[in-house]
Amino acid sequence: MPARLLTSPRLAAAVAVLVTIGACSSSPSAEPDTTVAATTTSAPASSTTTVAAATTTTTTTTTTTTTTTLPPIVLGFAGDTSFTYGLDARDPLGDAAGLLSAPDLMLVNLETTVAEPDVGTAAPKRYTFKSPPHSVQLLSDAGIDGVQLANNHTLDFGTPALLRTLELLDEGDMPHAGAGADQTAAYAPRFFDVDGWRIGVVAFSRVPCDWASSGVNSRPEVAWTCEPFVPDTMAAVAEAAADSDLTVVMVHWGIELDHCPQPYQRALAEAWVRSGADLIIGGHPHVLQGVEQVDGVWLVNSTGNFAFPSARASSAVTALFDFTVSTDGISLQAHPIRIESGRPVPVTGADAADILADLGSWSFGWTFDENGTAVPTDEAGACG
Repeated sequence: MPARLLTSPRLAAAVAVLVTIGACSSSPSAEPDTTVAATTTSAPASSTTTVAAATTTTTTTTTTTTTTTLPPIVLGFAGDTSFTYGLDARDPLGDAAGLLSAPDLMLVNLETTVAEPDVGTAAPKRYTFKSPPHSVQLLSDAGIDGVQLANNHTLDFGTPALLRTLELLDEGDMPHAGAGADQTAAYAPRFFDVDGWRIGVVAFSRVPCDWASSGVNSRPEVAWTCEPFVPDTMAAVAEAAADSDLTVVMVHWGIELDHCPQPYQRALAEAWVRSGADLIIGGHPHVLQGVEQVDGVWLVNSTGNFAFPSARASSAVTALFDFTVSTDGISLQAHPIRIESGRPVPVTGADAADILADLGSWSFGWTFDENGTAVPTDEAGACG
């Protein structure tokens, strides 16, 4: 199925402008100038007819249509990023900086709090992540333009560490979505203005949800998409769509180390598409999951890891996903990457071909050519 054309209210208002020019003349040599924004429509010359010494002046009206076309832009997405266990000191994004700086807007999932060692208290869980304050500069220097905060590590060191994370990101001019000081801030869209396009981004987390069965949001600092809170996410998507040309949903969901999505992932995607989503980017499994289209909208079920100290074996195989956006639709290109000692390193040749083949096998109705471009296929994938 081809990607749907972008038809947001903002975009539709900008696409076509009708200009009506009224031309009045009593001289047969006078012709109106009908050139508007490089679009020329020829107008017939005004004519004067003389009958029995009486002069009749004919007025001609020319309608010229001017099309304002927004330029194509590239949006890039990469997976779980954390600068823990000393990774911050090993130039964690250096090898990937070329890919990260190429898109017009580059977003990653920040799978860590960012704060000083003495801020907050570790939650009673197996893994807690806290990266040093200069991590924000590492993101910025590599070309990353914004981060998703809605994930299962946002509250690893409680509200104090989250608030410090927000403070450091704001001080470093690093936009973020999916967490905040309260529920309103957590679900609020983040907007980016990119070459005439207005991009709205919302971010949600489905994990963990074992605490949410009561239906009461007792962790309001994160934008959750647990079952009781799905209506909140739909409202957030609709809010973003009402004020943007393209609406992106970033979501933390799925089963760790599983290459196939859960049925609820598509159900949520369908709900967000109905609410106005134009692009849905998933993560959390720490491995790649395939791509598909839901009612013509691209869905990446999992972007896998990116800069991640514990990446090993299948969790060290990943990709950076570039979407070229134009008023005609959206196309996808995947750039294969292997994570070496926590550092994402782009690969080529047979290694890249293997990663692309696996990504295609986990996808639904799509595969990838030798350049990483997504192309449709009728072959069934490994995930059914």
